[in-house]
Amino acid sequence: METTSDLPVPEELGHPGALTEPEVAGRQQIHPRVAAVFETLDGTGLPWLLLRGEDDLALPAGDVDILVDKHLLSRLDDVMAAAGFCRVLAWGHGSHRFYFSYSPGDGAWIKLDVVSDLAFGSCQQWRTPWAPRCLRRRIRHGSYWMPDAADQAWLLLLHLFMDKGGITPARQEAARAAAKVAADGGRIAESVRRRVGAGLATDMLNLVLAGRFGDAPAMASRMRASWSGGANPALMEAVRRTLRRSGARLRGHTPLLGVMAPDGAGKTTLLNGLHADVPLPTKYVYMGLWGAGPFDAVLNRIPGGRTAKKVYRLVRGGILARFYRRMGKVVLMDRVAYDALLAGPGGGPLARISNALALAVIPAPDVLLVLDVPGAVMFERKGEHSPELLESWRNDYLQLAGRLPGSRVVDAAQPVEAVQRVATGIIWDTCSPAAGRATTSGRALHRTAAVGPSSQIPAAAETVAGEALSLHLWRLLDWRFLLPVLQPRTLGFAGRVSAETESALRLLDPQAVRLDEPDTGPGGRTCDVVLLASPGPGQIESAGLALEPGGWICVEASRSLLQRSGPRTLRGWKRTLERRGYQDVALYWNAPNRERTARLVPVRSGVSIRDTLALRKDVRFGALKAAAVHMALALHVFDLLVPEGTVTGRLPERNAAQ
Repeated sequence: METTSDLPVPEELGHPGALTEPEVAGRQQIHPRVAAVFETLDGTGLPWLLLRGEDDLALPAGDVDILVDKHLLSRLDDVMAAAGFCRVLAWGHGSHRFYFSYSPGDGAWIKLDVVSDLAFGSCQQWRTPWAPRCLRRRIRHGSYWMPDAADQAWLLLLHLFMDKGGITPARQEAARAAAKVAADGGRIAESVRRRVGAGLATDMLNLVLAGRFGDAPAMASRMRASWSGGANPALMEAVRRTLRRSGARLRGHTPLLGVMAPDGAGKTTLLNGLHADVPLPTKYVYMGLWGAGPFDAVLNRIPGGRTAKKVYRLVRGGILARFYRRMGKVVLMDRVAYDALLAGPGGGPLARISNALALAVIPAPDVLLVLDVPGAVMFERKGEHSPELLESWRNDYLQLAGRLPGSRVVDAAQPVEAVQRVATGIIWDTCSPAAGRATTSGRALHRTAAVGPSSQIPAAAETVAGEALSLHLWRLLDWRFLLPVLQPRTLGFAGRVSAETESALRLLDPQAVRLDEPDTGPGGRTCDVVLLASPGPGQIESAGLALEPGGWICVEASRSLLQRSGPRTLRGWKRTLERRGYQDVALYWNAPNRERTARLVPVRSGVSIRDTLALRKDVRFGALKAAAVHMALALHVFDLLVPEGTVTGRLPERNAAQ
């Protein structure tokens, strides 16, 4: 149990050496979180720029709009995680990707809106090919990049007219300054004139220069109606609006935050405030079992009616909580099943059964907030029960919190804003990219103890990554023992390699080469081992160009029957390597999966697969899964059903020479 009575101390999550004071670029201050993003993007070596909002970087009130090179997309999530931002997935927004970070010191959320294409409209239905050209013409401005003056002027004007449909008073001076620059032409100017007509583009500039901002909405409508080129904008808008109905979600495990306290402590007020103010996808679930309902008069006259109502509500709440988590939402649960553990009379058999059912059906919260308020204060707030009884309940909750995992006692006698700020910091701590690293750090192994047979790792490489690697990352590197090259001279890698895994790879080779560009190697055949993690189009070719004769390729892949191109199964990956001339191709099952790899099992060995299943017979549906695997082995289709695995192959010298 932890006790939280003060506001969280500001800290930088997941970004070593982050600033504690706003950085100054030119005469503009930059928030440390935003400065960390700029620094991390610079470290990728690929072009990027800040589209707009350079005057609002000290504590951004809106989105920080960033344009990146499309080749960065495959690892953009890891790049942003290294800067302390987590991604919120949202369909129907074109190339837009949304990242969030919470700054406890400011009590503010910072949102990044990252695009790889330049498109306009509420649904990005009017697309353009301008992004690569703008990135080539970018200019340096202190610690970040901006479009050149003409590009920036036209992009701002099109953002106001095509996206916003008008010019607010706060934007009028900026629009007038942009129109003065845009009137001199520029590369984008000619493209705009081709799309909306030279006369309409000139009318738009004249309108802004003359200050006739009241006519801007009509001008925006004319420009939208006249825009030509690209796909059908009406159809694209309809499709994307439909996709947006699926809602936003977080990737991976989403936390369930439960709140416990007696009546009058402020549970509902706190959770409603979090639901309204936290920009992450959240869902509020009320688990109060005895709240008033429209059928209470009838239920009270039926024997067992109140218990039936209690069972219905707890089952409904438990199902909703689990469903929302599956949908990638942060679940805010008002009351939890632990209420059944409070000291008090045991009740009759039905009460005991329903309490046991509550503990079984309602998911246990990842974080449990126990609001601590003196009984007199609770009585003053709500006027129910008595101060003495409320104080007794308060002590019961505090005693229970001391026995429950993940509980945090929060001083809820503070103002509502202060309590909400503490709770927001706790939510961010469980959702932030640093949370995953903190979770595994307790199980981390010391490098020199964990290396085992591969103790040839250079001592200089042990300083890479800054902290001991977790057991999970050492297991991810077990593919080394599938190859005759235990210590590669030069290691190449590509695909969806996380920042943590990249740090682990650099323990094997501090000069490891990232193969980013399709169809290109790192300047010749210099690698004797190449690792591909969920590779994209062209990265198999990059690996072949980078490998020395006799070098080994190692592909970490997953079964994906719905993808449009490339191998869909592990057998398909094996055949792909064989068709490309690789020899000694072998397939291994990452058991149970790549995120929690416990062993690498050769797929051709039925004995090894059965032994692995025997070790996992106690997992959920273990017997059913084992039966399915035995049938797959009998039918010789196990390599089609392997969910996640590793494929290795050797590039023969004759193929390399060709």
